[in-house]
Amino acid sequence: MRIDLQCDGVKATPGLHDYVSRRMSGAIGRFRDHIQWARVKVADVDGDGADKRCVVQLRLRNLPDVVFAIKQLDVRAAVDAAAERVSRVLAQRLRRQQKPGRGASAPVAALPA
Repeated sequence: MRIDLQCDGVKATPGLHDYVSRRMSGAIGRFRDHIQWARVKVADVDGDGADKRCVVQLRLRNLPDVVFAIKQLDVRAAVDAAAERVSRVLAQRLRRQQKPGRGASAPVAALPA
């Protein structure tokens, strides 16, 4: 699966592309059949290089998109935290999808008149 990486205020080096691709592929690989596309955006939050944000957006098949942001001091730390979170979120969403609807009651048999 191709993971689109966008950089804003962060140098888009080949090493960063490889790192993001490896971390995110590892995190979402087992869910690949449920994902239409993935986008990761890394950005320098305040322009002084101190804080970095990693925003992950996943378009899922038959489920709402997954979108969240992680803020850390370092780009790789933000990507690592985002990879861990995306794996948990996907597992949770797909587990919910497989369960019968919440609050659904069992069918009631008709009683004789």
